[in-house]
Amino acid sequence: MSALRRPLAVSVLRFAAVLAVCCGPSIAVAEASDPALQAFAGTYGYVGGDAEIKALDRAIDEVVDQMNFFIRGIARRRLRAPNLPSKEVSVFIEKGQIRIHRPGQPEVSAPADGKPITWRHPTDGDVFQVSHGIDDEGVLYQRFEGERSVSRNRFVLSEDEERLTIHTAITADRLPSPLRFKMTYEQIPPPDS
Repeated sequence: MSALRRPLAVSVLRFAAVLAVCCGPSIAVAEASDPALQAFAGTYGYVGGDAEIKALDRAIDEVVDQMNFFIRGIARRRLRAPNLPSKEVSVFIEKGQIRIHRPGQPEVSAPADGKPITWRHPTDGDVFQVSHGIDDEGVLYQRFEGERSVSRNRFVLSEDEERLTIHTAITADRLPSPLRFKMTYEQIPPPDS
């Protein structure tokens, strides 16, 4: 390799490494019939208790404490309310779609192959590009990309496929650093069981 090309090659490798760290696992295309995807189907009840809610509050405080004193209270309220755990989370895999439902929140459906769709929040009208799929680590993901924010949820199943941990990372123009937290759910047997 010539001396002139070496710096470019090093720059490209550094960029690729940064991209891998920032973006996490690569996205793999999944079909709705994929057994790895079907394993996520079901309804899960929240089991993280007060410990995970307190961890969310600490994570919010870490982000908000970096902000201007006068807006901390507003920012804290706006970050906390929508990120509290739902009583339940349901994952439906049907007709090439992944549909995620949480009581009291709008249902979101997007293609299982990771192709983004345009989705408008029914309450506040915010518009997002939403994608669902399975990444190369076999983890179900949900990604919301808005004009000024990106929210990523990674749904990680336990080995016995009974426990679902949702890891969330939110980045936004108005946040000085990403907000990261997790919530744990356990599968609720179907009524026929």
